[in-house]
Amino acid sequence: MKKKMKTLSPFGSLALLCIAGISSASAATTSSKDGTMQTTSSETRPDGLPMLDTGVQELGLSGKLNWEEDTVYSFDISYGRFFTPNWLLGGEAGISGVDSDKDYRAGLFAEYNFLTNTKWVPFIRATAGYVHPNTGDDGGLFDLDAGIKYFIRSNLAISGSVGGGWTTNGDSNFEKQINLGLKFYFN
Repeated sequence: MKKKMKTLSPFGSLALLCIAGISSASAATTSSKDGTMQTTSSETRPDGLPMLDTGVQELGLSGKLNWEEDTVYSFDISYGRFFTPNWLLGGEAGISGVDSDKDYRAGLFAEYNFLTNTKWVPFIRATAGYVHPNTGDDGGLFDLDAGIKYFIRSNLAISGSVGGGWTTNGDSNFEKQINLGLKFYFN
């Protein structure tokens, strides 16, 4: 009797690939003053502080919870690049819904990180984009969030923020939300 193997969902496969790819840091070999060869990671900082610098890339997986009228769930994936040590610019895509009603979103974001020289990095983030619900009209969206990242390692952080958003597809209400996420950093 053959046993049927269970396959990973597309989200599970993506999450597994992200974790495996990002956590494997590339190594560089350098010679020290005494002539010995040392291997160091180009993906982490030796002092354990956040890896936020010009050219560093961020991959984020996050979820949102909106509790206004109905509980709205959300899942987002984002990619950005630091153009200065403080400014991160990028794009994101996501899905949200209540029961069987779903909205598909895509947008661009700008994020300002307040460098504190600690493992705690406060930030503000603005997102503008497009929303396509499976019922109703398409429209634009605008989100604004303020939060903090805590760096577990110099290239891995958890984040939390509070904020809200507007959509232009009929509902012009300001919707409050809590965002929780995992951020990966690499060169």
